[in-house]
Amino acid sequence: MPQKILIVDDDELFRQGLSLAFHGDYDLYTAEDAETALGMLENDGPFAVIVSDMQMPGLSGIDFLRKAATEAPDTVRILLTGYSDENTAVRGINEGRIFRYLTKPCSMEVVRAAVADAAEEFGLAEERARLEVELENCAYTDELTGIDNRRRFFEKGQEEYARAQRYGRPLTTMMLDLDHFKQVNDTHGHAAGDAVIREVSARIATRLREQDIFGRYGGEEFSILLIEVGARRAELVANRLCHAIAEAPVGTDAGPLDVTISIGVSELVSTDTSLAQVLARADEALYEAKAGGRNRARTAISNITKIKA
Repeated sequence: MPQKILIVDDDELFRQGLSLAFHGDYDLYTAEDAETALGMLENDGPFAVIVSDMQMPGLSGIDFLRKAATEAPDTVRILLTGYSDENTAVRGINEGRIFRYLTKPCSMEVVRAAVADAAEEFGLAEERARLEVELENCAYTDELTGIDNRRRFFEKGQEEYARAQRYGRPLTTMMLDLDHFKQVNDTHGHAAGDAVIREVSARIATRLREQDIFGRYGGEEFSILLIEVGARRAELVANRLCHAIAEAPVGTDAGPLDVTISIGVSELVSTDTSLAQVLARADEALYEAKAGGRNRARTAISNITKIKA
């Protein structure tokens, strides 16, 4: 879609001239005063570029661009003025944070070139912002499953651990592992193994609350933090997760595969000094679940007083 450009000038002939000059290149909006333009910023934005005259009835161009810089900071701003003194230019740059300063009279070709440069700058800024989001997602998201990776799990988990310790609230961890997963890879190939990991993570994710933290710990192992949940409720959740995985085969290119998981559960207690300590107990309970026959959950036993029932 063409970029949106806002022209603000009380000279109707000038607005018409720019409309003709920009016809077909941009989605053009025009306003005869700053107050009307501010309404357009709110209702019709976002705009790629604003071109504003300096001298207008009511709010001046610099004051308008200063407000625009606050309300639409990503929009690129150009100031037009009949004044050529240096102080006006400096004020416009500092207060309106303008991209380009043009002195009237100026040809339509000059304005077109300035707007084209500003529109390109806006596009580059959008692309940089998009790439930053992608990089952040790559840094915190597991590529195969789309859930939190281990780094992100621990960052979120440390915040919840500190909050639970500070306010004496319950917090329960789970460690989950796919049973006999090596056989899946060895027998059916890594593509089938990837399909199993994706489907298992998807089934688990749909059965957790939004506030719970779910991450891929590594390989076929996952970790969960149940916020404001004690061990007894967590045991119920763990058993439901085991059933959700075992109740239906996982479809893969190698055909449907029966899959089960084992889960270890551990609740935060008053003497815990780190999230890793709670997870370590859950990991021990996970090994107990596997030793007990797999496709089941086990809870770590602690004689230490819990944070809160």
